[in-house]
Amino acid sequence: MGGTLRLGLLLRIVVVVSVCARAAFCQESPAPKAQSPDVVRSSSDDQKSDLLEKQHRFWDRENDWLFVGVGASRTLDYFSTLNMRSRGRQEIFLTNDIVDNHAAFATIEASATGVSIGASYLFHRYGHHKLERWTSITHIGLTTTGAVRNYCLKTAHAAPAPGTP
Repeated sequence: MGGTLRLGLLLRIVVVVSVCARAAFCQESPAPKAQSPDVVRSSSDDQKSDLLEKQHRFWDRENDWLFVGVGASRTLDYFSTLNMRSRGRQEIFLTNDIVDNHAAFATIEASATGVSIGASYLFHRYGHHKLERWTSITHIGLTTTGAVRNYCLKTAHAAPAPGTP
């Protein structure tokens, strides 16, 4: 059963990554603005104004909130996984030894947040602003879904030894 869950999760991750990669190559540039006959502008002026309209600062308000959301969802995942382990369930992505080492597990969760912010920055740097935002949105959604799943799992009860009432 554990192998089936891992395979299903791996397939979902592959689908999400392939959709994001396709979107990266399919982003359209905005249509050129129509010029009125009275105004004569150079093409470099048009290019500069188009770039200013498309660009935004990396640390703008929307990204700030998205990164807070990524950090919050990773924190929720941390506590839901510890709760799941305390109820006798097994971790499916990491080894139980790593999860049971609270400092190592917290470092992994913080690193995942940093990697998400780094990926968003790379998309921003190379002009894929939609993917920049969707990286955080997807991360929040997947991590929160995993945390909710952890809380929804039933507590694992030890099987009674044969011959005991």
